[in-house]
Amino acid sequence: MDDTGRRRRRWRPRWRLLAGWALACVIAVGLVLTLREQDWSATRPMMTSRALPFLLISCVVNVAALLCAMMSWRGILADLGHVLPRRTAAGVYFVGMSAKYAPGGLWVALTHARLAQSVGVGTLVTVAVSLLNIPVVLLTGMVVGSLAAPQVFGAWSWLLLLPAASLAFVLARPSLVGRAAQAAARLLRRKLTASGSGRQIRAAIGWQLACRLVSGLHLWLLTLPMGAPMGRSLVISVGAFALATGISSVVVVLPDGALIRELVLIGTLSQVLPVTAATAVAVASRAVCLVTDLLVSGVCALAMASRLWHPESITSGVTDLPRSG
Repeated sequence: MDDTGRRRRRWRPRWRLLAGWALACVIAVGLVLTLREQDWSATRPMMTSRALPFLLISCVVNVAALLCAMMSWRGILADLGHVLPRRTAAGVYFVGMSAKYAPGGLWVALTHARLAQSVGVGTLVTVAVSLLNIPVVLLTGMVVGSLAAPQVFGAWSWLLLLPAASLAFVLARPSLVGRAAQAAARLLRRKLTASGSGRQIRAAIGWQLACRLVSGLHLWLLTLPMGAPMGRSLVISVGAFALATGISSVVVVLPDGALIRELVLIGTLSQVLPVTAATAVAVASRAVCLVTDLLVSGVCALAMASRLWHPESITSGVTDLPRSG
């Protein structure tokens, strides 16, 4: 019996290492397929000296949006009783999010769970955060997307009042989010803690709204060198990108909402640009997002690999809250 236990303990690190390499291979394959299947030739109208400064500033703006998204994810995690330091949260979040380029919606959750375990966050908590993050992204995307609703939905624009009302309800009663997660955990006969105050959920929604607004600015910057009117394209770009990312967040079978996002962006941007120019902007936006995603996740991964990233001790958002998951 003792020998069996020793063998299991000996093999456990090896299985974890193999699982880590398997996840890395899946992510790499997903990235290669994304790069191969995208028609990058559509961006040729953007390949001018006039557009280059806009492309560079667009990348900087999108990095800021990614940081807002990370803070939102960290807020949901804090509501479930685990407050990660920002550097630690960035390492887990950004390296895990690189898995979104793999087809299928489970890879991000699996990668986050694998990384979060190394900093003391249980798998159940990480999966719960991933599930709760989906409606937050969707609702905030639909609310900010209402800026472009008349161009996309026309007479049906009033439908976006429904996600707006849902988001307002969550902001009014944020503690219900944690209770819902706890109820779901009880069905699985597992214990999940929540702060009960809902303050962190409000913060998470605020950060996600900021992410939607800031990320739309990167798209707007790309429309300017193509001759789009500055004022009108600002409103449409911010709304269109929020709408596109919100819709694509629930289409988990496609890597990072591929095709869906471009279709929404081209259809909306064609209100202020010719279709060829709108297509160039949509594909350039995909390139900007891909480059910034890889840059941020690559920096975090290198920091982790070179031991510059040291997971600090995790403290609970509420000191008397027991550890969960």
